[in-house]
Amino acid sequence: MRTAGPAETPDLSGLIDVSPIGAGGFADVYRARQAHLGRWVALKVFRVALHEPAVANQFRAECQAVSRLDDHLHVIRVYDAGLLPDGRPYLVTELCDSSLQQLVVRRGGALPELEAVELGYRVAIALLAAHSAQVIHGDVTPQNVLIRSSGAPVLADFGLAVLRDYRGNTASGFNPAYAAPEALSHEGRIDERTDVYGLGATLYAMLTGRAPFGLQWGESEAARNRRVLEEPVSWPAGTSVSDRLEGLVSGMLAKEPGLRPELSTVADELTRLGDDLTQPHAPPAAHSGPPDGTGLGSEKTVAIADAPPAASPRSSVPRMRAPRPERSISKVARAHPRLVVIAAVSLILAGGILVSAVVTSGTAGDAPPAASTPGVSVVELAPPDPLGALATRLSWSGTPGLTYTLVVTRQGEQPRDEPAGEATTVTVATEPSAAYCFQVRGTDGRQVVESNVQRLRDAVC
Repeated sequence: MRTAGPAETPDLSGLIDVSPIGAGGFADVYRARQAHLGRWVALKVFRVALHEPAVANQFRAECQAVSRLDDHLHVIRVYDAGLLPDGRPYLVTELCDSSLQQLVVRRGGALPELEAVELGYRVAIALLAAHSAQVIHGDVTPQNVLIRSSGAPVLADFGLAVLRDYRGNTASGFNPAYAAPEALSHEGRIDERTDVYGLGATLYAMLTGRAPFGLQWGESEAARNRRVLEEPVSWPAGTSVSDRLEGLVSGMLAKEPGLRPELSTVADELTRLGDDLTQPHAPPAAHSGPPDGTGLGSEKTVAIADAPPAASPRSSVPRMRAPRPERSISKVARAHPRLVVIAAVSLILAGGILVSAVVTSGTAGDAPPAASTPGVSVVELAPPDPLGALATRLSWSGTPGLTYTLVVTRQGEQPRDEPAGEATTVTVATEPSAAYCFQVRGTDGRQVVESNVQRLRDAVC
């Protein structure tokens, strides 16, 4: 395995209009269009050549591991992966509007406590799904949580596999401001507890507007790394965060991995915090911006809480029909997936890259869908399964061979589409106390079949 410098724009079959949009120390990122679908995508080409057959095979195996996460609503969609003729790995993924880092900047340097808890919970359930698929992210940061046009956060840049020597050691490539101590140590061994630290560092940034261990004025990288390894995290003066949330985040940032809470415990606690913060008399959490020179950056984006999800065109969303009589369908279990301790990390290298000019694919069709054909294919949606105040799990049954889209309609707003692929269970973010209508559309490419409608909190559908 060797590291190469930047190369000319790659020429990949099926991709046209390729143009650079970002670069870092270990990869170059391009905006491209899939000619056969007309879909805009992100192309990431790593500057690490995998010439050894065993290493190339390991890369392909990790590609397959990450592909098992495609159906999760809070994980970036990976469309293709492979090796260029010169041995450099590449990935083709969806494009998103912005990043969590940009959101924090736009919101004045910090987020309200409830909003940080909601976003943190969604990232936590994405990480739980990854761990259950035997995938470790390894580099969770605000730059690696992207925001779709719908306002949904997605975990991206599953980290650092192409820099591994595949004996459990990880080469440089972490963002030291957010990296766990074990990632910066000599051996660099990481596991699911490293992701707990990364999520804690990301929550810290949402609440304070700064990284836990950003470079101080005149400080060297080596001195900063010593602070990561030796000094406890400190909370900036003027930051107003509840003792309960501060204690949770500080525990997640423990130097010793064994002292950090398990990720499932973190998700449960964030759910309880969200429930408590949405009680009628709960006071809003104050927040303050970071001191000058310690912020996350200067780029802007649209706030999740202040901007409604992008509405799907009326012509592309069928009008919901009255619910049909429900069949007996078991509810999806509400327990979080069990963590799986693994030795391998996944495939996508962060490398400090922040793609600041990214574009949504915008592939929602302008033409109305074909009419449903009763009696040929059937889709039956089970009642919603709320997961605390911040998320709801939906499950359905359908005729084999269908590709699904979940239509989510918040009371008083336009419907929005959440592509689900071939999955029949998805978890969606829902706002506390808001009423929703849900419906599933399935298609085999020739016909579109609509499910019954299910409602949450007495919505009028």
